[in-house]
Amino acid sequence: MRSRAGRLALAFLAAGLSAAATPALATPGRCPRAGDPAPVYALNPALLDLPKGRWIKIHQQRPGDAVTFTRQKHAGSAFDSRRGRLILFGSDTHATGDWTNSPLVFDLQRLEWRRLYGDDDTASYTVTADGIPVAGPAANHPWAMHTFGALAYDAAADALIVASYPRHMTPGRFTDALQRLWPRIRRHPTWVLHLDTGRWQALAGDAVHFFPYAVAFDSRRCIVVGLRNDGIYELSLEAGRWRKMAPGGLLKWGNTAAYDSRNRVLVSVTARQGRASVVLYDPATRRARVMPTPGVRPSRARYLPLAYHPDMGRIVAVVDSPSAGGTGGRAGRRAETWLYDAAKDTWTKLPRADLPFGVGMNYNLQFDPGHRILLLVADPPGAAVAVWALRL
Repeated sequence: MRSRAGRLALAFLAAGLSAAATPALATPGRCPRAGDPAPVYALNPALLDLPKGRWIKIHQQRPGDAVTFTRQKHAGSAFDSRRGRLILFGSDTHATGDWTNSPLVFDLQRLEWRRLYGDDDTASYTVTADGIPVAGPAANHPWAMHTFGALAYDAAADALIVASYPRHMTPGRFTDALQRLWPRIRRHPTWVLHLDTGRWQALAGDAVHFFPYAVAFDSRRCIVVGLRNDGIYELSLEAGRWRKMAPGGLLKWGNTAAYDSRNRVLVSVTARQGRASVVLYDPATRRARVMPTPGVRPSRARYLPLAYHPDMGRIVAVVDSPSAGGTGGRAGRRAETWLYDAAKDTWTKLPRADLPFGVGMNYNLQFDPGHRILLLVADPPGAAVAVWALRL
């Protein structure tokens, strides 16, 4: 990376932070209201100067970095809008034998990755007296697990919600590594990471798991909404439990969801009759429906990076499509950027916002409300993990 943005970033780091960090709008327990100012944190001047309409690589891991990792394609993401940080959490577990159970945090001020703690040794995996699977020296971390689209940042609670569980660790499926512990498990909780303290909490109420479906934060009502094929649920952290709000039946595996605050609906993309179809859920009417969507659509419908851009009032999706003359696989594809307008029920492809490789299974797209950019974590075939930014 030696683009103009990259050079500005290096100069920024050499000079130190140019602005003092300011507390974001939302305080724990308070729902942001209409007319409130946007969250404010120390900004990186390099990211305010990016050209519009195309993806710019702002960071790529190098062997000498303090933190390097293999991107977990089964991991989800969220954006900490109080501190200006992109967060990844989740592990491929069965496919790679990977036991990643630490949140990975990308700091937009310094353009660097860090871990909240080192990944816990499998020898520390145990089950509490209450029957909850835990890991770590203090037995207070969740196990490594697939998360897919089951992560959300709750801006009112200042917490990361992990609404998944280590289903792929079930003995006899992909690994028997935890066979002796599994019979002791009484319940897999919904996990909450309190970002002010770094403390994990296992919610006491009955969990609803959204692997391999999705959750999203409804920023108008300040509540987490989860979409599953068997129903649509809401989580109140104050009550500590999930409630089923509407029937399901419209989604297939491998969804991501995003909340469209302009139209006040949750948007998910699913595969129906071999096509990419949009499912909209309106919390006000508790009604979900498959949109007819005339005209063009993306070519893929599963495992898509999906995020909402509030300035555009559009859902953004990154979709792999075969390149002309491609040889197959991610290296032989390009990733296209599409915008979905929920009010008009139409898709539009951005003309210059392709990536020169396929992103594959990827849940790592988020909107940064401070810099007003989209962020994507991807691993180009044969290359190290990189972070890309898109200004629209």
